[in-house]
Amino acid sequence: MAEKGGGASSSIGSAGAHMRMDLLLWYLRLVRSRSQGKLLAEQGVIRSNGNRVVKAHHAVRCGDILTVPQGSRVLVLQIDQLPRRRGPADEALACYSEPTEARATG
Repeated sequence: MAEKGGGASSSIGSAGAHMRMDLLLWYLRLVRSRSQGKLLAEQGVIRSNGNRVVKAHHAVRCGDILTVPQGSRVLVLQIDQLPRRRGPADEALACYSEPTEARATG
């Protein structure tokens, strides 16, 4: 019998691991629901490594640089590790960092 919920979490530990953009936004607590993550991704306002994201299923990998609007500001994040679940805020913060170039300019 196949394991339930394989999806993105099954590829986290393997080489070339990736996760859907909408799920990542939700796991990292950048949006309140996965539905909001889907809408944000499909609006085309997020950038991944400089490329506009227009699909909720856009694959995000470790090392990717994301530009995400948050109210009146824009977050620039480098994904250090893919989260395994939507855990506490401390767990989410450990999964990304702000690149040094972004800190210097803003």
